[in-house]
Amino acid sequence: MTLTRQTVLRLALAAALAPALPAATLAQQGDILIGATVPTTGPLSLTGKQYLNSLRMAEQDINAAGGIGGRKIRIVFEDTQASNSTAVNAFMKLAQETKPAFYFLSSYSTQNLAVAPELKKIGVPAMYAGGADVVAEQGNEWMFRIRPADSVAARGMVTAATTILNAKKPGILFIQNDFGQGGANVAAKQFEAAGTPVVGMEAYGQNDKDFSAQMLSLRAKGADVLVLFNYPQDGALLLRQAKMLDLKMPIVTSSAALVPAALQLLSPADLVNVWGVVDAYMDASVGDRMKDFVERYRKMFGTDADPYGLAYYDGALIMAEGMRKVGLDPKALRDWIAGLRDWPGIGHVYGFDAKGNGVRDLAVVKAKPGTKTLELVQTVKVD
Repeated sequence: MTLTRQTVLRLALAAALAPALPAATLAQQGDILIGATVPTTGPLSLTGKQYLNSLRMAEQDINAAGGIGGRKIRIVFEDTQASNSTAVNAFMKLAQETKPAFYFLSSYSTQNLAVAPELKKIGVPAMYAGGADVVAEQGNEWMFRIRPADSVAARGMVTAATTILNAKKPGILFIQNDFGQGGANVAAKQFEAAGTPVVGMEAYGQNDKDFSAQMLSLRAKGADVLVLFNYPQDGALLLRQAKMLDLKMPIVTSSAALVPAALQLLSPADLVNVWGVVDAYMDASVGDRMKDFVERYRKMFGTDADPYGLAYYDGALIMAEGMRKVGLDPKALRDWIAGLRDWPGIGHVYGFDAKGNGVRDLAVVKAKPGTKTLELVQTVKVD
């Protein structure tokens, strides 16, 4: 792998500025082991493989910049598949056999909720990208969220529906789980506060393939915009079926439906009249470090990067800087991350609140006419 001069200089500067640690602070030999529980098989792997790749890229970049006090990091991956019990087993295998100094957990909230009690028992810091607010509400001091919480994303979707599309009768369709229901409920309250109460809310199961009854029900209730809370595979199916049903109202979808893996399942026609609220706008035209990341990712893995993967890449660099500054003691590292403010990542400026939430900005995007290429409509920052 060839790093750009800009990336090498930034990583090397971060390593150089970190104060030297006493030798006793770090273990004396071997790689520093990091655990990552990632869905690499099954339906959730559409995004899982993105952050697996991004963590591998971060591992190489961190090590190329001198590692942690001269020691390399090594990320050990375990597959969570699409099962909460498998996610717990994957975590426990790492905890018992690998004993990582840090963890990266799944981007799926139901898996985060299942693993959280076990993480609390062992007391090692972890980052995750699951959006459900209930994860942070549990108050697990060891967990840090590196993408917008669902309440933040929901508020961004309401902003898009009301200010960009001037919705007066919004309808909400959501996947029936902690993520979907939580986001839908927050959105419904925000619409109510904005003076545009929803005309209906419909749910579907994670394994459902036909959503026509729910969409037709919302149309019959007079919905002038559909707001979707979905995962990648079902999100793509939803957008395709909306076009097959010839729905005329605009659609505002959550970020998962517009990740590269989901876009591969769609045609440009499926994206007409569709707006997306995504974690970050990722395009080489942004320039600087975003251009470097996007271009290197495509060269390394042969596909486009997505905001989920970028969040884990940024998270890994935060972890590395913390280890350089305070060492591997779990409590010291946890406290350093908890105190982080205005850390300049590629996708976001990170700063963690008392519940471990680190991101409060989003991007509204839309496909360019006749293409699947996303362009920025506006950024949204939620206070």
